[in-house]
Amino acid sequence: MKKTAQWLEISPGQSKYVTRWLPESAPQANVVIVHGLGEHGGRYDSLAQHFVQAGFSVSAFDQQGHGRSPEPRGKIRSYNSMLDDIASFLKWNQAKQANTPTVMFGHSMGGNLVINYALRNYPQPERVISSSPMLEKATPVHPGFLRFARWLMRITPNIKIRSEVVVERLMSDPVEQQMLRDDELFHSQITLRLGAGLLDSGAWALEHAGRVKTALLLSHGSSDYLTSFKASVEFARLAGETCELVALDGELHDPFRSLQREAILARYVDFIRGAIDQPRPMWPDTPPSEYVESPRASKPSQAQELGQ
Repeated sequence: MKKTAQWLEISPGQSKYVTRWLPESAPQANVVIVHGLGEHGGRYDSLAQHFVQAGFSVSAFDQQGHGRSPEPRGKIRSYNSMLDDIASFLKWNQAKQANTPTVMFGHSMGGNLVINYALRNYPQPERVISSSPMLEKATPVHPGFLRFARWLMRITPNIKIRSEVVVERLMSDPVEQQMLRDDELFHSQITLRLGAGLLDSGAWALEHAGRVKTALLLSHGSSDYLTSFKASVEFARLAGETCELVALDGELHDPFRSLQREAILARYVDFIRGAIDQPRPMWPDTPPSEYVESPRASKPSQAQELGQ
């Protein structure tokens, strides 16, 4: 296996810190990882190595306000700009491996992003995997706090909220737990703008789940304390046959970092292999920003209390 981590220009004038894991032989598929809140591309080393052993290449980039990106931690330009970044990165990957099918994998915040990407008019990969997506919080936000946050965001949208991460409630593997504790790039900061974008886009995704056309595998642990397992079940119901739900009884937020991860990792690999003989989607040259739609929910919801 060959691993690289470096700044790369993924589109004219746009550079990202990119981590790549490449098999010794020609890859059967290319997996693009979209990381979660507070994470970075390099944090997915264990998962990437598993995919490489299965014959896939893996790429990940540090999103705005995360990892080695220049923005302050947790700060983004806008939610839509994060989707545009994914579109640019996917197109860059497609140019690197033009004859290789692409599967997008997103976790938590990244799970929200890949679902919203699949629901909008962006060039699509062959398949999408969403792990523990942030469609709703597992514990609803207090309405009084939402009203205060909405008022405060009008004044200072980049104010940060820090949440205490309980490592033992994220994953059951002690080795993975210690890796997170030792990760100097990991953080638990989120701005009001990013929080609003995630809540609004989660509500929007639930209301528009029926429009998903890209094959989607959605996995979620029933004991997730951060993101709503029930919201994932509801999304899969509304999405219909295009979305396959893998409900993981008793699993925590990071099931692929669990002591019992073999079954879900095998399911991921099988799903990715299903893309190999799948007809290729079209990748037009239109700039990504021309594909984006508003993520706002069309009716009042918890998300809209924060505004955007």
